[in-house]
Amino acid sequence: MAMMFAYLDDFGKITLWINRNFYGGRSDAFYLLQPDGKSTALMITGVEDHETQIKYVLTAPADLSFGVDYQVRESHGLIVPLIVRLIVQTQQFNEEFYYDGNDLGAVYHRLHTDFALWAPTAVDVVLRLHQEGREYAYPMERNRKGVWRVRVTGDLSHASYVYLIKRNGVYVESLDPYALSLTGNSRESAVIDLSVLERVPFVQTRGLVSGTDAVIYEASVRDMTSNPITGTLEHATFNALCETGTRFHNVPTGLDYLASLGVSHIQLMPVLDFRTVDEFNPSLNYNWGYDPVHYLALDGSFSSNPNDPYSRMVEFRKLVAAMHKQGLRVNMDVVFNHLYDVDSSCYNCTVPYYYFRYNESGFLSNGSYCGNDFASNQPMGRKYLDHVIATLMKIYDVDGFRFDLMGVLDVTTMNCLHETALSIKKDAMIYGEGWDMPTQLEWSKKACIVNQNKMPDIGHFNDYFRDEIKGRTSDDQKYEKGYATGDLNKAFAVLSALSANVLNDPYFMRFTTPNQSINGIETHDNATLWDKMHFCCGNEDRNTRRKRQKLMIGMTLVSQGIPFLHAGIEFCGTKNDNGNSYNAPDSINQMNWERAEYNADVIDYTKRAIALRKKYQAFRLKDTQVIAQCVRLSVAEGGVIFYDIDYTDPVTSTSIVRVIINPSFDDKYYQFEPGWKIVFDENGNESSADGEHVTVPGLTMFVLTREQS
Repeated sequence: MAMMFAYLDDFGKITLWINRNFYGGRSDAFYLLQPDGKSTALMITGVEDHETQIKYVLTAPADLSFGVDYQVRESHGLIVPLIVRLIVQTQQFNEEFYYDGNDLGAVYHRLHTDFALWAPTAVDVVLRLHQEGREYAYPMERNRKGVWRVRVTGDLSHASYVYLIKRNGVYVESLDPYALSLTGNSRESAVIDLSVLERVPFVQTRGLVSGTDAVIYEASVRDMTSNPITGTLEHATFNALCETGTRFHNVPTGLDYLASLGVSHIQLMPVLDFRTVDEFNPSLNYNWGYDPVHYLALDGSFSSNPNDPYSRMVEFRKLVAAMHKQGLRVNMDVVFNHLYDVDSSCYNCTVPYYYFRYNESGFLSNGSYCGNDFASNQPMGRKYLDHVIATLMKIYDVDGFRFDLMGVLDVTTMNCLHETALSIKKDAMIYGEGWDMPTQLEWSKKACIVNQNKMPDIGHFNDYFRDEIKGRTSDDQKYEKGYATGDLNKAFAVLSALSANVLNDPYFMRFTTPNQSINGIETHDNATLWDKMHFCCGNEDRNTRRKRQKLMIGMTLVSQGIPFLHAGIEFCGTKNDNGNSYNAPDSINQMNWERAEYNADVIDYTKRAIALRKKYQAFRLKDTQVIAQCVRLSVAEGGVIFYDIDYTDPVTSTSIVRVIINPSFDDKYYQFEPGWKIVFDENGNESSADGEHVTVPGLTMFVLTREQS
């Protein structure tokens, strides 16, 4: 165990720790040693006693040069490296070294490739290149703003490389943060000739669809085709999800299934590079992919050839084009809040202590509960994320992004990313998990729901919607009921959820606009809705729970805001009561086409509810003032909710839409004035029954309309 550590934490400030096992942790003098042998005395300005160590605060020269290996010597002769630490988090450091160029990474040309790495604290950088079975080393030159450069002649379109970065007398090996692709299992970065990808042309989608016009469906590339009965030639890959014409009996599978639902956006669970699946043997273990290694490169486990850096890129580009051809837009689930491992990550290897948040004592912030938080508020961190968003959209033609644990990121960065996305696609979607995470960032700067007014065009998953309608989701709350699972006392609270939580008193207001409310009953996290009901509705028979499932799907699709469906909710999907299946086998996570066939009526109901939403603009109001003027909500006897939308729609010639939600076991009979028509009954069908005399069966939702007079 090292007896002493010295850290450069600010301009003119060194923090030093001595273990008590070394002379009781006491030293009377410290000296800064330069490579040329020059020694400078350091003034002790503070001493703190700790249980096992003594902390010293030292005054150092404020004009120390970066890119130099300094050492610190104490009075007993012990010498240790001066580690450049929290100084990289200071405003002065960012002012000196912020690089505004757009040429970082490996920029390929047919006759040469330019390599550029931002590493201002590095002492030396060497490019190690592999091409055609041979290895080459190229010293890089330090340029302005701490960018290291080298030009290598020749056609490097199939070369791979890493950087060898020296500091504190030691070289570390690092991937390139700006690499567009990697070799198998993230071993090396790849030089990419982007003209190869142009052989897969983009497919334009029609019109502009975003905000409340969208219906989001969350799916995993692997889960959609990993089941052997899917009927695809490949399984669990980008290519497999491109296949069409696949069926299980009467149920379309894979891409055809997604296209049959009527949703507008497919939210793909993480496809960017992650650690815990062996890309060469992906069937050996499973992981959702929320353990990122590289934010820009795709994961090779979805590729037909994981060691070919082009395969994953070409095949994902084909997948996006195939979805666009089916009228489906593609949102990527990105995990920009943390990295799988800090020490080995290319971000920490290139500029240690820069890309992650730390507290004042130098310990990693852990608001993500994954051991580290990405420092999105750092200027070069923000610039990098902005580059990633723009690059993914320009290379793969994706349509939007879902941000995992968005509350770890900062408001300024999220608004910047939204602006960049909109500059590329006018209907780009940006939304995420706006939970208030305990990261080392001022509360007012967190990209969480409580700061939604600072991000007016960014969506947040609405846990209020989920919890009030379904009941809370964590394992220790799985027996808790929501409105649609049996607690009729929550009826009034649900009125706020139906209106996207944009109405003020007497309702609960948490959003400024309906575009900010992402309404979902179920996501990949926690138990599925069906499994949740095993506990909170465990005394009920299967048919009763199926009614509840349909009711909650229906409520999701008629609510103001943006509806969100998780793959399998439409056929009562189960994970065998596994409440966190992130690493469970394919048999737990994959699409169960046999279950889809068995519950085909619930799928049909979901399709009809989606079609209903798309038909009537009243369910897709875009302005809070319009919702306040047009939406009328009330609770009737038995916890029944009446949800009227007094909105004149010239397309459907309707003047009002009425939703009746009956969560009780009893049929409810109502008599209305003439002119009403039932457009959605307990099976999702239009009804020829008299719209003036309506019987709403227990555990169902009816929708009625009245034409303009």
